[in-house]
This record gives sequence, C-alpha cells and structure tokens, in this order.
Amino acid sequence: MTKSSYIELSNVMDAMIENPHMFFVVVNAEGKLISISQTLLDLLGMSREEALGKYILDVIPDGKLPEVLKTGRIHDADVLWVNGHKTIVTRVPIVKNGEIVGAVCSSLFMDISTAQDLLDRFNMPVQEPDLDLVINELVANPSIGYIIVDSNANITHINQTYLNALGKKRKEVIGRPITEITPGSRLPEILATGKIDTVDVWTVNNHSMLVNRLPIKSNGKIVGAIAHTLVLDTSVHKFLMDKLQETDGGIFEGLIENPHTGYVTVDKHGIITLINKTMLDALNLEESEAVGKYILDVIPNSKLPEILATGRTDRTDVFTLSPGRDILVDRMPIKKDGEIIGAIAHSVIMDMSEVKHLIQKLQDTQQELNFYKDAVCSIYRAKWRFENLIGQNYEFTNIITMAKQFSRTSSTLLITGESGTGKELFAQAIHNASPRSNGPFIRINCAALPENLLESELFGYADGAFTGAKKGGKPGKFELANGGTIFLDEIGDMPMSMQTKLLTVLQEKVIERVGGTTPIQINVRVIAATNRDLEEMVRNHEFRDDLYYRLNVVQLKLPPLRKRMDDLPMLTEDLIKRLNVKLETSVERISDQAMQLLLNYHWPGNIRELENLLERAINLAHMNNRNIIEPVDFPSLYDCAGEQIFLASDASQTLPERLDDLEKQLIMQALDKTNGNKTQAANLLGIHTSALYRKLKKYNLD
Repeated sequence: MTKSSYIELSNVMDAMIENPHMFFVVVNAEGKLISISQTLLDLLGMSREEALGKYILDVIPDGKLPEVLKTGRIHDADVLWVNGHKTIVTRVPIVKNGEIVGAVCSSLFMDISTAQDLLDRFNMPVQEPDLDLVINELVANPSIGYIIVDSNANITHINQTYLNALGKKRKEVIGRPITEITPGSRLPEILATGKIDTVDVWTVNNHSMLVNRLPIKSNGKIVGAIAHTLVLDTSVHKFLMDKLQETDGGIFEGLIENPHTGYVTVDKHGIITLINKTMLDALNLEESEAVGKYILDVIPNSKLPEILATGRTDRTDVFTLSPGRDILVDRMPIKKDGEIIGAIAHSVIMDMSEVKHLIQKLQDTQQELNFYKDAVCSIYRAKWRFENLIGQNYEFTNIITMAKQFSRTSSTLLITGESGTGKELFAQAIHNASPRSNGPFIRINCAALPENLLESELFGYADGAFTGAKKGGKPGKFELANGGTIFLDEIGDMPMSMQTKLLTVLQEKVIERVGGTTPIQINVRVIAATNRDLEEMVRNHEFRDDLYYRLNVVQLKLPPLRKRMDDLPMLTEDLIKRLNVKLETSVERISDQAMQLLLNYHWPGNIRELENLLERAINLAHMNNRNIIEPVDFPSLYDCAGEQIFLASDASQTLPERLDDLEKQLIMQALDKTNGNKTQAANLLGIHTSALYRKLKKYNLD
C-alpha cells in the first residue's frame, strides 16, 4: 500500500466502510473479535457488546480465519454462509514487525444472489423474448423491478418492486406515457432502434439500480420494450466501526491491501494520495507513476473530480478500468469536520471473471446439494397420512384431531403409548400434514444403536475423527433431516450422556460433528416416541428432567388396541386389503367366527400383533385355496383359547380328565361355529369326520 500524509488514515477508513455491499471482521492474534461492521451485526442480529471480545467461531462459523492466524496465508475469494446469506469473502493476515497480530475477513459481496443477478445482466443474451414469458418470469421476483411499454411508449405492465421505487400506485402508472412517469427514460429509444441496451446505472427517486433495456418483438415486429432492474440500495445503511486497535494503521493496511478489491484516494485537489497494489496491478503502473499525480493523468475517465466538486456518493457504478475490463466501483467524498478533504473510489467487484467462476462453482455445488437433497427426500420420506389412520373410536378420533392441529406448528412433540400402537405412523402423518412435508422424514431408533455409535449417527463426524472414519466426514441424521422432521423412536432408552447432548441441540438449534470444531445450524422438527413411563424414569433419575420437559411441549398418548376394540373390524378389513397387495393374494374377508376369535383376544402386541397374525392367516388361507379367513388360520389364538379353558377347569381333575374337558370344549366350539355341520366342524378341527363321530359319542354330544 502506498500512502501520502495529506489525508489521515482514519478519514479514509470512515469513508471506506460506508459501503452497503461489504462487511469487515477484525480479530486479534487469539482470534477474538476487536472490530466488526454494523452490516454484519445487523445480519447476525447481535449488538456490538455481544460480539466484541468473543472468539470468531462463536459469532460466525468462519473456520478459515483461525487458519489465517496460524499460517499467515492470504485466502482466495471464497463463499461463506452467514445466517443463511451466501457471501463472497477474502481473508488477510495483519502483520506487525514480522509477527501475525490479527486477521481481517472482508466481504466482496454481502449477498451472492446480488452478484448472480449482476452477472446475468452483464451477460444478457440477445434474444427475442415472448411477452407473456417475460412477465411470468419477472412478476414473482421481489428483487427485480421491471416496467413494460407498448409500441406507443405507454406503460402496460409494472411490478410492485418498481412501483415501490417510484413511490406510486399502479392506477397512477398503467396507460400513461413512460416519459411522464420517468422523464429521460430511454425506452422510446429502444422502440425506435430495436437495439438491446448494455447494462446501465439508472436512478429513480434516489434508488440506484442496474438496468437492462430490450425490445419486445412479435413475428419480427417491435410491439413494446422492457426495462428490468436490480435495485441495489433500497435503503441507506450507515456502518460504524470501533477505533483502530493498532495506532500505526496495521489493521487498516490489512483491510485495504485486499487482492480482490482496488482502492484509490485523492486529496481535495485531485492528487492521488493512496493507491493499493491491486489497483496498481490492474492499471499496470508502478507506485511512482501514480502517487502524487493528478487523478485524470493516471485514470483519464475517473469521476473522482466530480465527487470532489459535488460531494455526491456513487453507488455501484459500472466503470471501464481498461479496454475490455469492466469493474463495479463505489465513490464517495472524504470529509473532516464537515469539509470535503478528498475522495475515494474502491471496487465492489474487481474482476467479474473471477466472480463468475465463483458463481459457477456455487451453482455446481448447489446442483449437487439439490441432487443429494432430492435423494435424501426420496429415501427418507414419510408415506403415512391422516387419512390412512383407521378408526372411529371416540378417544382415537380425538387424538387425530389434536395431531392435525399440532402438525401446523414446529413445536417438539412427544408421542407415548404401548409398543405396536402406531406411534411412527402418527409421526409420519404429522410430518406430511406440516409445512415441512417436502423435507425429509428421518427415523432413528435410540435403543437399536450402542452408545458409542449413537452420537456419530445423530450428529455425524468430521474427517479423521476416528480410525476408519470416512474421508471427508459424514453428515448425521440431524443434518440429513434439515428442513424436515427427525423421529427419535424409543427415546426412553437413550443413554444419559446422549440425553445431555440432545438437550443442547434442542435448545441451541446447533450441532457439532464428532471430532469437528465448526457449529452447524439446523432447522429440524423433533418428534420423539417411547413406550416407557418417562415421568417414572425422571423420578428414578433414569431420564433427565430438563430433557423431558423440553420434549414434552406437546404430548399425544395413543390408546392400546384393547381400549378401542370397536375399531377392530374396520382395522382388520383395512389390513387385509393392504396385506393382499403386499402378498399378491386375493383373500376377500374374515369369517364371523374368526372375527369373534379376534374380539375375544386381549392384544398385548396391539396393531402390530394384529397385522402379523393377519399376514399369517392370509398365507394359510391362500395355501388351502380359501378366500375367507377362518378360525383355523389363527392357530396361536386357538392355543390361547385352549389354555384359558385348561386353566379354568377343576384343579382336582387328573391330567387325562382335564384333557378330555379341553377336547370336549373345542368340539363344542367347532360345532357352534359351523351351526352343527359335522363335516365342517371336522375340517375346522383338522380331524377326519369319522374321528369326530367317535368323539361325539364319547362325550355324549351326538
């Protein structure tokens, strides 16, 4: 950096930081923040007091700034995520007396989308746009303003963004000549020449914007024209910075000697007082050829003399630095005690080709991320919906109503109930009815994984975290569930050490991979489920009380099947239909006798047990070429019924006598179910008809 004594460095700094497209972060050798621009504070939603003195990674997840402190290496332009905003940043060490005393991270662009839009406009292809297509593409974009005129230069279309810039209502604009609304408009010129305008800077009501103008054609004839813009300063931001911590200007040098940003300052006479190496290299000049020279002798088309004369500020002006090289610059006066003592120009984008390369890398990364996101959503998707939950039981329908209401919120949800009551089905239905339905639904069984694997499964691990770790690391289930729902099944079996980490995640909405140092923001809804009594576990110190209260924001308690037996017939009918599709069978229904057998059972395994028994029964019926499920297709329930009869018999009887009683009872049940048809009863019992007749005679049942 080359400088002159005409202007104090603090005056230059004050002018330089008033840039709505950049932010600065300055850290000391320990990586603690000693200065931060208001722009970034606003973006983070923090006050200066909350940020200063904190370790950089506790404020923004810029893992490369500590690396700069360690290595002293200048980092090339890179993409950094800050609170959901993609920014292009550079990182420069601050060196004093040969030692690294700090580092600076500064943005080239506050928002990568702005750079993308600028690129689109610099590379606007020559084409004949379809009017309807243009309107459909632009009308829904709040960051782009547009106005369309017909062949007579009367306004036919305008979006709200442009109306906001004009400060007018739609009825005041539509149908009026363009020159009445925006005097000096070049759209009539576009109508007359049919030429496409190159990118231009246009100001409406003190709103500076980049604009493209092009004709609208139909069948080769000009039928109108359109101007579409990127509004660059919808509000004026004032940025403040703490006083420099280094009296010799070391921090300032770190800021201004940025390989991606050019600076030049002049005094009140237009004499160059400061110019950095980036600008000198771009001009192909030596220091001696610039400093002390009049600005127009060095940069003939410079507008800094106009800034000195008028005191105006130019925001993001397109400036031709040399033939074939356009840059975007800001210009502003340097003041002291209210008097203009100089001016500064600094580039917003020093090299459009470099930013284009970054944008391309970002687009490639985004496409890859979208591919993986789609893959995750296709693998981890929820198939159950509320309409798939069968039942008319009063308690059950009330729970469904509650679940539908809870699905509209993002609150943590706890689902309790015995095993097999359908807790995961409810979780899937809630996810599919929620605003997160397009995101992934990811299930993890907290009881199925050993403690040493559960943490890496939930939170992922960093590269080299442990022997055998996958190169590049691996995302955990919380990362994969971002934007969707994570279902923590069997939460009551989670180890106490993991309960502590889960509580932190629920409170902070941040995870950290095993072996990693960078915090990762997550946006996940948590639904937990258990068949255990968590309140009892809390009393026994087996489950953290603070985690229980965090999970138990909203609770759904599912009833067991034995308390909703009125739903059993319709559940059975629905399951038979589903199982027929799964098994490729054609069993039509269940007999009344078999249904009675199901109704007499107490169902300790709930709906899951019902499904398993029906699947076995359908297979047995199909094997015997029957399309109706009969009691004989439920052998385990038969055994259960026999056990109940056996236990209820007279304890004084001998074993043969009790067996005879059991056999007699089974024969009587079979005859009752077949309305006395002995052939059918024999088939039901699985014995020959002649054997049945002998037993009927034996027990005096003939």
